[in-house]
Amino acid sequence: MAVFRKGYANVSANIDTVVVTHDVKRAVTEANLPHGIVLVFVPVGSSGLALLESDPKIYEDYKKWIEAQVPASQEKRPDRKSGTGRNYAHLRAQLVGHSVQIPIAENRLQIGSWQEVVLFDFDDKIGRREFFILVLGEAAGGGGGAGGGGGGFGGF
Repeated sequence: MAVFRKGYANVSANIDTVVVTHDVKRAVTEANLPHGIVLVFVPVGSSGLALLESDPKIYEDYKKWIEAQVPASQEKRPDRKSGTGRNYAHLRAQLVGHSVQIPIAENRLQIGSWQEVVLFDFDDKIGRREFFILVLGEAAGGGGGAGGGGGGFGGF
């Protein structure tokens, strides 16, 4: 069984962070799958997703590290059909990555108590960024495949 949801994050100029954990947890609750996996994906070339401790100081340190790895340049905004950001914004997003995957057990995300799913946006254009949440798993009472159960991970 699969459940697909879209989420949106409003971002400001430069490097912005938006915690999207609530959207992910809501999708997992709606899916009502006792065991599975959730994939969160941002299809924007200048945005990325990370699983980090819930501490704004860590977000700031991470942003500083990324800026040090790929410094901003004063290049003209490229004339792309997509209208997305400068080249350095795309390179920064590649350092973060465009998705996170989190296991689900007992209908809950298997993340630390203080961990959050954080969307980073590196574009210098204010706007709304779309992200996707895909919850995959077996509905309660499912057969668990050939041999019925196995593996010790909720029938997977």
